[in-house]
Amino acid sequence: MKFAVGVAIALVVFTATGGFAQEQTLTLQLLQESPEKLALEARESGNIIRGAIFFRQGNINCAKCHESDSLAPNLSRLGENVTDASLVESILAPSKAISKGYETTNVQTGDGRVLIGVVASQNDDFILLRDNQDVEKLHKISRADIQEIRPGKVSSMPDGLVNQMSGRKQFLDLLRYVIDLKERGPTKAKPANQIAPPRELTPELKGMVLIREKNCTACHDASSIDSLPAVHHGPNLKWSARRLNPRHLARFIENPQQSKPGTNMPALMEHLDGPAKKAAAEAIVHYLVSIAGNEYQPSSSGSGKEAIERGRNLFHSVGCVACHSPRDENGAEQVLDDSVAMGNLANKYDFKSLIEFLKDPHVARPSGRMPNMQLTHREAQDLSEYLLQSNDDADSGAEPSWTVDQKMAGRGKLIFKDLNCANCHAGIVDAAASSSKKLVDANVDRGCLSSDQGNWPNFAFSRSETADIKAAIGSGLKPLDQQQTIDFTLASFNCTVCHSRNSLGGVNLQRRQHFQTTNLNLGEQGRIPPTLTGVGAKLKSKWMRDVLVNGRTVRPYMKTRMPQYGEANVGHLVELFGKADNLPETKFASLKDVKDPHKIGLNIVGNRGLNCAACHTYRYKKADTMPAVDLTEMAERLKKDWFYQYMLDPQTFSPNTVMPSYWPGGKALRADIAGSPEDQIEAIWQYLLDGRQARAPAGVIKEPLEIVVTNEARMLRRQYPEIGKRGIGVGYPGGVNLAFDAQQMRLATIWRGKFVDPAAAWHGQGSGNVRAMGRPIQLAQGPELFDANTPVELNFNRSPVHQFKGYSLGEGRRPTLRYEFGSIAVEDFFTEYKDDTTGLFQLRRRVKLTSTIARDKLWFRLANSDKIKVESDTRYRVDERLTIEVTSGQKIDVADETLLYLALKLKPQQTQEIVIEYFIE
Repeated sequence: MKFAVGVAIALVVFTATGGFAQEQTLTLQLLQESPEKLALEARESGNIIRGAIFFRQGNINCAKCHESDSLAPNLSRLGENVTDASLVESILAPSKAISKGYETTNVQTGDGRVLIGVVASQNDDFILLRDNQDVEKLHKISRADIQEIRPGKVSSMPDGLVNQMSGRKQFLDLLRYVIDLKERGPTKAKPANQIAPPRELTPELKGMVLIREKNCTACHDASSIDSLPAVHHGPNLKWSARRLNPRHLARFIENPQQSKPGTNMPALMEHLDGPAKKAAAEAIVHYLVSIAGNEYQPSSSGSGKEAIERGRNLFHSVGCVACHSPRDENGAEQVLDDSVAMGNLANKYDFKSLIEFLKDPHVARPSGRMPNMQLTHREAQDLSEYLLQSNDDADSGAEPSWTVDQKMAGRGKLIFKDLNCANCHAGIVDAAASSSKKLVDANVDRGCLSSDQGNWPNFAFSRSETADIKAAIGSGLKPLDQQQTIDFTLASFNCTVCHSRNSLGGVNLQRRQHFQTTNLNLGEQGRIPPTLTGVGAKLKSKWMRDVLVNGRTVRPYMKTRMPQYGEANVGHLVELFGKADNLPETKFASLKDVKDPHKIGLNIVGNRGLNCAACHTYRYKKADTMPAVDLTEMAERLKKDWFYQYMLDPQTFSPNTVMPSYWPGGKALRADIAGSPEDQIEAIWQYLLDGRQARAPAGVIKEPLEIVVTNEARMLRRQYPEIGKRGIGVGYPGGVNLAFDAQQMRLATIWRGKFVDPAAAWHGQGSGNVRAMGRPIQLAQGPELFDANTPVELNFNRSPVHQFKGYSLGEGRRPTLRYEFGSIAVEDFFTEYKDDTTGLFQLRRRVKLTSTIARDKLWFRLANSDKIKVESDTRYRVDERLTIEVTSGQKIDVADETLLYLALKLKPQQTQEIVIEYFIE
């Protein structure tokens, strides 16, 4: 399908004399219309299904606040006194009338800070303020630190949310759904397990976790603990001796807590003095290396800053910081509560050994406490680069290899056996028999749990750990029931730092920012790991085993990965979850009077029904709005009764889901679709049972669109790849095109051929990317015009010092783009021209800069490329398909062999023009 004209989101206003005026936002456009008229039009033509989807999308996400009475008014509880017109005004001008109880408060503290938010709670000692910019963030402010409290005049709902919509039609769709929420009234209350306060393990169960973690049963008889599947074996010492720094091993054995705070390895030689302890530790290492050999070779890899940066991004996104502390720009740990310390990795591993460990940690640590993060070899390399970036601090005097002293090795063997090291570390010598004395009969005031030193392991227990272990022993260490065994396992493997189950665990606020997604439209559901509450009633056993043991996933949009702990360690959870979790009895529809339910289900999930295909992936083909879980895997994953009950009320099972409720209160949003809610859900289920063989629903396969350029330029302001929502595409006669980034003020993309295919944006409610219909050449991130004294960040962020001022259309509808950089006003004009040599049309760019004051250290970036080749003083090849020539006389400079730029000086009130020609092959 072809269009002869483009579509623009914002209006460009021209004066009567043909001059240029500021662009008008969607909010301003709608405010000029009657609220009553907009409400009536929404009722008549608004699409309630599209509105329900957009209500929960990440770029606006109304549900985040409005489905909780504590953050913003619950729209289903507004009552009949709230008119449709007042809803329009509340969306377009949220501060005009603020609902009682949701007023903001400004709190000024003694140190000069001003905090703005809604009061969540308060007493005589402190105020708990919910941040106005981040509703998940709470400020606990002592009244003693408060200098002034005054009511705010601005709503906690941000102004300009409507400007993130694709246009008037999307606003009407959203308004139609909001009107329906108001009229429908409140739904049933959430189940108790969704609103229960956070839960912790009992001291007795905490103690049992510690007993298993510290492997107390290596020395004591505790049959009830020994039967529990959880971490209890020490690392493979043959692997460690062969690959790790022997000097690190000696230091670690001598003083485990000093080398790695929080380690499970106890100090075993506290009864010896310092020199004797050091000698014994070195003797053990000589013995271990005599068996396994040693390949440790400290060296710098030299892969460079890019590998370190990739490693930093991996470390802070795939899940490492769920257990370990995040790190600052220099790689130093920023210790958080309950973090698992890493110790000095640079003195422990070389690059080869750390890469090997990260790729398959279970070879070195079979108990699975360190999970397999399913890293590729390249990822393991990058992560090693990041973690060992301080490798220059490794033992500078280390020898190329550890020279074994056989006499010391013999002594080390005797010490190894005498300390019963084999009770925790298998495969070296036979383990000694454990004590016949039961742990429940142990004297808790002596030995390991006392503060005394003696011929016993010293675990450096904290007071709380000691109390928990004593509580466990005092309870008799009785066998655990199903729920206790689940809690025990989840706590033992630290699963609760990512997942919650029945109010136990979940991502804490300190680490929440490191859980990321590739698609913000999915909201919290797209980045926070799913709850394990009721998971046994949700997932089929085969699928759950595939997830826990085989690394299967349906959430590629979630950057945090599901760790693999191994079948022996967590495989038992499949059966336990299945037995522990149950749902109320479900009444399924019989469909006796319905012909061809597969066809009905196909129609319902398509864009002529409930439009499930607008969000859900189909056969790995991503939807336009968001890549929600694949439709063709649902019947393979989910139990039928869970699917039924979830579809009837998604928010009951997942309060943060972006999934709309299509049958709220048992009533269908689409009354024109035949059948009861149960009939419709059964028809969908019958369709899903076809799995990969299911026919593509309407809306998945879309006819491509094309905006055709004839004898005038064509413009399309939408979301473009590598730009975002502030992209401005322009197609010129002759088949040359560009996309300008109005967020960073830069030429972002150029290409030859047809203009653009807007199908993804057209069908995706404005959220999809516009596709260039050619081979696009992507140019560097970051503003093109900048001060040479101020380094420019080449990233996706909005420039804080550049301001886009709109555009005007000239001859042939060719735009002149305008922006400001401090005192400098910029006019940026492109046009096509025919190259005499090749006969092809190319792009010519005229940039006019006018400053109100003198500016003498300006740079205008032409390109960033590691392929820059000089063709002449004015002409440079910067890409295999792109050459740039400056024809206005300015000198071209090159910095660091990768940055091509012009150094400029501007005099007050004078205009300087740059003329650049782009040759696209």
